[in-house]
Amino acid sequence: MRPCPTQTPIFSIAYLGSAGSSPTLQRHHVIYAGGGGSSKTGVGNAIVAAEVGETDLVELCRLDTGAELCSLICIGPKKKLLPSVFGNRFRICKLSGFGTSLQSQRHIAVASNDYVSDFKNEGPSINCCALDDMRDVLAVGGDDGMLRIWAVSNEKGRFRCTLMKAFSPGHASSITDCSFSESRHLLATASKDGTCLVCSLSTGATICKVSTSCAMPLSQANDYHKKTPSAKLLVRACKFVGDDGLISVQSRSRGDAYATKWTLVASDDQGGTLDVGLVATRRISRHPVSAVCLEGELIVHGNVEGLVGIASTTDLSSLGRHVQAHELPVTALVITSSVSSIPPRVLSVSADYKLVTTSLTPTTRVTMARVYVLIALIAFLLRSLLYTYAVRYRLWCG
Repeated sequence: MRPCPTQTPIFSIAYLGSAGSSPTLQRHHVIYAGGGGSSKTGVGNAIVAAEVGETDLVELCRLDTGAELCSLICIGPKKKLLPSVFGNRFRICKLSGFGTSLQSQRHIAVASNDYVSDFKNEGPSINCCALDDMRDVLAVGGDDGMLRIWAVSNEKGRFRCTLMKAFSPGHASSITDCSFSESRHLLATASKDGTCLVCSLSTGATICKVSTSCAMPLSQANDYHKKTPSAKLLVRACKFVGDDGLISVQSRSRGDAYATKWTLVASDDQGGTLDVGLVATRRISRHPVSAVCLEGELIVHGNVEGLVGIASTTDLSSLGRHVQAHELPVTALVITSSVSSIPPRVLSVSADYKLVTTSLTPTTRVTMARVYVLIALIAFLLRSLLYTYAVRYRLWCG
């Protein structure tokens, strides 16, 4: 674990790519957003692009956002468009000079007007966005429980967002996460109401409902159905695995957090709906999860105690021990790419003015099951050794 100090609290981070590597070291380009908010804290608000090494962070360029705090950024595979969220509004920022071998000038610039995408009566806020920049489509969800699909067009270097669809997937509370399927025909949403919903992008119809309470341990599920405030179930993340699988991460306001794997199969009713099946569920944290990143075969999560953990998407088993990365709740994290023989890293951020790099070494990736087997083997060998010495002692005394 290697912390790098930052000038501001950080609330969101996106990974841009590798910045070069040596046989033993690797550097990465990231972009993060944060600041002190609108209050007179003396801490500025900004979107910052930086190069992160093993123990250092070098700021490459920044976009000062004045009195406005950017709470969320997202980026697509092309790494060009950067939707940036300010309360219940978003704007498109443009990145220049990244992703090239040339040492060209890098900068971040505002490249669109502001667009309101959440209309809750009190305290409206955008909580999630997903960008498909192959088709220039942006999905946005927030506190009003509505999902809005925007088309992004480029008009002479200035981007324009046009609302294509606005529909309610059927959640009873705020939307916390959204994710495109691999084919980009489906969109999954997660909510504070304890459910995940799968919608068709072409029609806007909800074709599948996943109630995550059925995947919780029996005692916790019973508490949830009592509908007491402490038993409220929140789904923090819901990500597609291909087109026929989902992984959700959920917990209550207190206590354990669980990851669950689901399968999606076409229903027999010919109505275009999907049936959901529970594959596996495992506890991944003893505290509520505050940030999740799912990339490839890894689920990386940070919790409210500042701990960072890693799990496998294959069987949801924990890979190694949790790392105390931050003093405050983890606000966001990303997984870097793996280059040559260097394994990927986890980059986590928080409001504690730190960006922390956690290495996914072979030791870290040993599962706890293997550790338990090793402990049991050592105990067996020690017991056998003690027994041998005891027998020899009796023979010598005799």
